[in-house]
Order: sequence, then structure tokens, then C-alpha cells
Amino acid sequence: MLGAYRGTIDDGGETLDDARGEVVKTLTGGYGAFDFEASEVIEREGVVVAGTIVTHYERLPMIAFSLTRPEWRRQGLARGGLLRVMHRLARARHARVQLAVTCGNTPAERLYESLGFTDV
Repeated sequence: MLGAYRGTIDDGGETLDDARGEVVKTLTGGYGAFDFEASEVIEREGVVVAGTIVTHYERLPMIAFSLTRPEWRRQGLARGGLLRVMHRLARARHARVQLAVTCGNTPAERLYESLGFTDV
């Protein structure tokens, strides 16, 4: 998580302890109930390189985090993770999914738009 945000518009200078706190907050319901079945992480050679984390916030599934380590970007991992998560949610009879993205995070905005997400 920390590496995925470092140097981006979302980099607030967080520490490793800050990132650990976000993980704990996510897994313990700070962003809504964590959905283990819908979420995924992608590993390469024993290292987590990407993840798509789903919670349920205000009665809707939410992509809480879509993260890719910098050295693994532009290889389709985020797109593939999002598509698989969206398919799992659809099979679980969820017609909609929400997410939040920082305005100005152009790569993420383009990716989400290409997958059919719209501003609300």
C-alpha cells in the first residue's frame, strides 16, 4: 500500500505505521464491512504486487483500494483485478459498485472511466 501511493497525488508522506493502520482500519470495518470473498491480491514470486480491496459502505459494495506497486504498473493488473472483482460482485447479485478517486489522479480516473464508472 505504501509503495503504491509513494510519489503519487495521494502521497501524504505516510509512514509504514500509517499504512499498517490503514490496513487494520480496512480489515476491521473502518470503511465498511471488509468483503474477503470479492477482494483479491496478486502475488509474483511471493511478493504482493497489486490488490483490489472491497468493502461494503452505506449498503453498496465499494472498491476501497485498487493498488499496484510502481514497478508492476501498466501491465493490466489493476484492470484485471477490478474486472474480476466486479464479476464476483455481479455473481453475488450486486448491480452497482462505488469507489472514490482523488481528482487529478489521471491514470486512475481514466481506468475507472474505461470500466464504466461515472461521477456521482
